[in-house]
Amino acid sequence: MMSLIKYIARFFLVVIPTFYYCIRSRIPFDASYNLKGRIRVIRHPFYLPGKGGEIFIGKFFTANSKTTSNSIGLIQPNIFNISKQDSKIIIGNNVGISGSTINATKLIAIGNNVLIGSGCIITDTDSHPLKIDDRINNKSDVTSSMPIAICDNVFIGARCIILKGVTIGEGAVIGAGSVVCKDIPSHTIYGGNPAKFIKMI
Repeated sequence: MMSLIKYIARFFLVVIPTFYYCIRSRIPFDASYNLKGRIRVIRHPFYLPGKGGEIFIGKFFTANSKTTSNSIGLIQPNIFNISKQDSKIIIGNNVGISGSTINATKLIAIGNNVLIGSGCIITDTDSHPLKIDDRINNKSDVTSSMPIAICDNVFIGARCIILKGVTIGEGAVIGAGSVVCKDIPSHTIYGGNPAKFIKMI
């Protein structure tokens, strides 16, 4: 009897709202998802040439985009940017993300059982050229971009920034407020700006 009540409660409190937020976010619906609020998906403008990017999401995905859906609050909804040609965001199974930005110009791959805390920024690009003349002349084609890989079982604390070209090894933990600009070995704890080794797990 209790299992039936739980099933009915989940249907009305999770599945139906998730279906609504999937439609609003324009991502495929899956009954295993738990979306709390709309994900802002920035796509390639239809009036420009090119097809833009794609998002692939595994099973049991949780996305907190409402201020009340995370214990420490949110400063923004989840934002997924796939506006660049052939950009990809790949999210594995059992991943939870709270109020974070994932900005892909090439590839951001997130493994299984990953938790991403409130207010994180994960970006595979510098977003702007480094030389002032290139910025003034809007030469976005010279902006540096490199893929990011976040392996299985990683925990990224709140307000972290993960920069281009980084691989975070399996089971690693990134302390809150860290800036990750180099690869992180598996089963380690890193923290700080720039993130430095703290200890093995």
